[in-house]
Amino acid sequence: PKRSSITPFPLQLHVMLETIEEIGKVDVVSWQPHGRCFVIHDQKEFIRIVMPAFMKQSKFPSFRRQLNLYGFQRISTGPDQG
Repeated sequence: PKRSSITPFPLQLHVMLETIEEIGKVDVVSWQPHGRCFVIHDQKEFIRIVMPAFMKQSKFPSFRRQLNLYGFQRISTGPDQG
């Protein structure tokens, strides 16, 4: 039987952020300049364009659950809040 390879979510996220930068869609989602976090600038466009192209999830709450599962935290104060 042939095994399907499953790409871990953190790797999918990293590939997505790098590719988005390369294709110039940083107005939707981007790394912060220091590279320690990312920001979703336009959630509607992120759901409409980015998620179907890069993620298995099709709903934003599922994407957020994956972030939480892997220990990502929302920054609610300071220059990196979002």
